[in-house]
Amino acid sequence: MVVVVRDVGTTWVAQTAATIRAAGCLAGLVSGPVTGDEQAELAGLVDRFVVVDDPTDPGLLAAAAREISSGHRLSALYSSSDGAVVAAALAAELLGVGRTPPAGLAAARNKYATRRAMAAAGLPTPPFALMGDAAEAADVADAVPLPAVIKPVNGAGSHLVQRVTSVEELATAYRVIADRLLDTPQLRHLYTAQLTGTGTPIDPTTTFLVEGMLRGHEYTVDLIIRDGEVELLPLVDKFFVDDRFFERGFVCPPTDLDPAMARDIGAAVTDAVLAVGLDNTVACVEVIVDEVLGPTVVEINCRPAGQIMGTLYDLRIGVNTAAEVIGLARGVPAVRTEPKLPIPIATLTLFPEGTGRLRAVHGLDDVADLPDVIRVVTSVAPGDLITEDYEIFAVNLIVAGFEDEADLMDIYAVADKLVRFEVEPR
Repeated sequence: MVVVVRDVGTTWVAQTAATIRAAGCLAGLVSGPVTGDEQAELAGLVDRFVVVDDPTDPGLLAAAAREISSGHRLSALYSSSDGAVVAAALAAELLGVGRTPPAGLAAARNKYATRRAMAAAGLPTPPFALMGDAAEAADVADAVPLPAVIKPVNGAGSHLVQRVTSVEELATAYRVIADRLLDTPQLRHLYTAQLTGTGTPIDPTTTFLVEGMLRGHEYTVDLIIRDGEVELLPLVDKFFVDDRFFERGFVCPPTDLDPAMARDIGAAVTDAVLAVGLDNTVACVEVIVDEVLGPTVVEINCRPAGQIMGTLYDLRIGVNTAAEVIGLARGVPAVRTEPKLPIPIATLTLFPEGTGRLRAVHGLDDVADLPDVIRVVTSVAPGDLITEDYEIFAVNLIVAGFEDEADLMDIYAVADKLVRFEVEPR
């Protein structure tokens, strides 16, 4: 029995359960609070299912996993959800099936701890500081020369990440984040507990991270850490990131990237995950080739890449990152397959605009008929809450047969006109 912990979302549960069963195991699920509709849907996706009041409480998770696995051997308990990944690792240790060190996961989930670990290891990092009050804007701006970025210390999906160029903008951005941090139900649970690992506990609802602006091209890569050894998956170019830091387009392999620079990027991300202390897990690392610092890690996500990057890796190199996570949690190697589409592949994401309840998504069939689109994956359904405060990967396209990034931008523009999100304003 493999038990996975869920905080939010349902689409990924079906995919995860199928991957667990493909490994020859029963699929169990521990979930945080659910609606009636979610309860019925989730119960039909897994073999056993238990709801707990708080999916970030290791004790509750351990007790639920014992209940779910009764009569079967529990081989793994894990989560790839930002809000539950650390608690699941702690619960796995309580049950004697822990293989992923919780301390490394906690350091990766705490962006300030990540920065400190990288600086202590002598790795390139921008100037950074914590900010606990709007009145500190001038002092923080002295410590972190502007322009800078301010963000929640343990946020996800570009939630409320803001670029600032003056002391006044920094103070205003602090107030905006503090006022709106708990307004998004899907992410509210991320900020309910104090963050540890840096000596003094951090209250993520009032203390935010400010770091100097990096200038350069951005890349991302998933990597597999197994018993201290790092395996890099192919590098991916973030060729289209908008002003909100929303990631709209990825392409693999990057176009026109010097092989020596690709090796330097690989070395940078390898050093970063080892400095943070990650092991026996899959991580997604984002890196910018800064004009001054060179390849500099922006963020370490202690889970596989979101969006549909897992599909990209599966098609292009035959590696299923979800299966890799399950294999690492169980202590066995994942089965790999022959590449299905070993050519340049891109993913494009269309984001809804506005805030409210989704009524419908129109134009999906038209997008699927575009000549370069080989797959359309939606991750939203009518009734879902839509917000512009963080990335909701609503409609995702797998694209092949394109000529270059300019061609991809043209495909994106066409798709963006065809798809329309019908949202009932809140």
